[in-house]
Amino acid sequence: KSKQSHILMKVLKNYAYNLSYQLLVIVLPIITTPCVTRIFSSKDLGTYGYFNSIVTYFILLATLGVANYGTKEISAHRKDIRKNFWGIYTLQLIATILSLALYTLLCLFFPGMQNMVAYILGLSLISKGMDISWLFQGLEDFRRITARNTTVKVLGVISIFLFVKTPGDLYLYVFLLTFFELLGQLSMWLPARSYIGDPHFDLSYARIHLKPVILLFLPQVAISLYVTLDRTMLGALSSTNDVGIYDQALKIINILLTLVTSLGSVMLPRVSGLLSSGDYKAVNKMHELSFLIYNLVIFPIIAGLLIVNKDFVSFFLGKDFQEAYLAIAIMVFRMFFIGWTNIMGIQILIPHNKHREFMLSTTIPAVVSVGLNLLLIPPFGFVGASIVSVLTEALVWVIQLKFSRGFMKDVSILPAMSKIILASVVMYLGLFVFKMFVQFKPMANVAVDGFVGAIIYVILIFVLRVVDMKDLKQQLMKN
Repeated sequence: KSKQSHILMKVLKNYAYNLSYQLLVIVLPIITTPCVTRIFSSKDLGTYGYFNSIVTYFILLATLGVANYGTKEISAHRKDIRKNFWGIYTLQLIATILSLALYTLLCLFFPGMQNMVAYILGLSLISKGMDISWLFQGLEDFRRITARNTTVKVLGVISIFLFVKTPGDLYLYVFLLTFFELLGQLSMWLPARSYIGDPHFDLSYARIHLKPVILLFLPQVAISLYVTLDRTMLGALSSTNDVGIYDQALKIINILLTLVTSLGSVMLPRVSGLLSSGDYKAVNKMHELSFLIYNLVIFPIIAGLLIVNKDFVSFFLGKDFQEAYLAIAIMVFRMFFIGWTNIMGIQILIPHNKHREFMLSTTIPAVVSVGLNLLLIPPFGFVGASIVSVLTEALVWVIQLKFSRGFMKDVSILPAMSKIILASVVMYLGLFVFKMFVQFKPMANVAVDGFVGAIIYVILIFVLRVVDMKDLKQQLMKN
């Protein structure tokens, strides 16, 4: 039991490190955006956004499916880290060189790409090619990743405030963004030396990893398609105004989703390590813990956001984006499906080497989403795109549930989940009645409703005994 409590505390600590960094990644742009949008015109930032979207596809090629696969392999083979690292990184390096070559050719021979912003963004390809965060995730060293990346990110933001002053500083702004990202990746190589030794590129061993990496690369392409293509299709089939509203709503949902998806990269190495040692009972306990944490967070967020949605949009997004509350009210349900697929895909299918099944669960919905967008965007605009985004994630959930059900038969999910849903529904109804009698300005409404809702929810979680507090207290005392 002491061993189990130690594992629990390590997982929770890694989750806290990873979550704090993911939140920082989201919060820093929120801090810089008001400053940047007052310096540059929409055309300037549109230029950056356009070329950045193109570079994203080349980044996809440069990184292949290495992140999740590398994490899993390093965790499962800790006695042979050096050989596995250089075998996997050899693939990443070859893919990066190929991606850089193709991007260079595009910039040289396609007139639309002959722009200084496009050239500077080529640095981000080099940056992704140097990314070895998967090594530290496999070793469950999230503290080191968080500390170094946080330092570099904060320095980047300070440099933007210090040096970016006029519309003529656009190239400097783009350079600072890419340079500090590259600096962050390079800084990880110094502590990595003690694990990986001197460079050792092994093509023969790299071939062994090629097939599983490609099988994980295809889902990345599919996910990228249905995550970014909706905005492209919305702009082409509806209007740029719809794209703006949809994009802002999506950003808010993604901020909240960070609370949910951060656990995946923490649990993957833990589950892979337990599977390699054959401890299936402990694996099931890890899955139960994941579902419990996800459900404890997801359901109250869905209920709470549906209550404060309009008030939040009115003060956070301003007059031009008030209709975003409609998109948020629809897309908030993506959180349930993404939360569960984060467990079923990343924590169950990938560690069990079900790469083909994982690939199918993302490629089929990607194709379906294109057809649904063609059908629903012309008549409904951003509302149609929002509906399609939920339906697409629901389809991923259905397919992954089918493939992972066999691994989940000994995992207890429904008893705790039913209590969490009950607590969330009661919280929603309580807030609904509360809002009928108590109203302030939008920002105060969100704060008060959030506080009251949290009290109701936490009390109900204790009353319904969703978490065994006595057992948790004993575990905390031992650590």
